[in-house]
Amino acid sequence: MMMKPRLLIAACVSAVGAAVVLTPLALADPVGIPEAGSESAAATVSDLDDLGYDVQLQYENGVPDVPLSQCTVTDINTVGSSGSDLLAYVTINCASNPS
Repeated sequence: MMMKPRLLIAACVSAVGAAVVLTPLALADPVGIPEAGSESAAATVSDLDDLGYDVQLQYENGVPDVPLSQCTVTDINTVGSSGSDLLAYVTINCASNPS
């Protein structure tokens, strides 16, 4: 038995609409994650550690020669964390220490 073209199109549009509505929920950061740039990199790492995340730092401009407290956070990515293995990638930018 074949579906009528109008019914088939309506079913496809409904499925695509549901996927678009549900997608933002799947990509949202978990509750309690600090916003990038809202505090120093040291404070962000501490907050994520307190939430149970294993924090991996990614440097925008090489490895800094200043304390982490003088660095700013440009991105926090917790996508891919699942189950009991929580992982956060934190991208930071640090000013160079003049020698």
